[in-house]
Amino acid sequence: MRLPTIVSLFGYAGLVPFLLGPAWLSMSPATTPDWLDTVWLSYCALVAAFMAGSLWGFMLPACEGAAGKAGLLIAMALMLLTWFATALPLRPALAVLAVTFLLQLAADFWRERALGSVGGYFSLRATLTVGVLIAMSWRYSISA
Repeated sequence: MRLPTIVSLFGYAGLVPFLLGPAWLSMSPATTPDWLDTVWLSYCALVAAFMAGSLWGFMLPACEGAAGKAGLLIAMALMLLTWFATALPLRPALAVLAVTFLLQLAADFWRERALGSVGGYFSLRATLTVGVLIAMSWRYSISA
């Protein structure tokens, strides 16, 4: 199976909000609303939780086997790590979420080897993860 084009389009469209927050803060800090960081960080956590859920979904067909059970536990741990990050101030939350996105990529790498691959999925995930990490690093670098 190969990824449909719409999956890539939605993936890249989902990257846009990651970039908008730091761009607004960099280009027009005087016009930045007070709520921007809260909403932006919520979006980061929402996507991290969604990605943990997608790993969970990939594991469901294999949940009777050892790899499937391990994958379900990994997905749950990633979801809990995301939830933990939401209770932290901005800078520590960004660091925890960045680690979460890296761990999700590692989990998808493992999943591809343990349960088989979907053509193009890991490449898309890796590319989008780099974009997410760039946006999060950008936001981290301009925070006080």
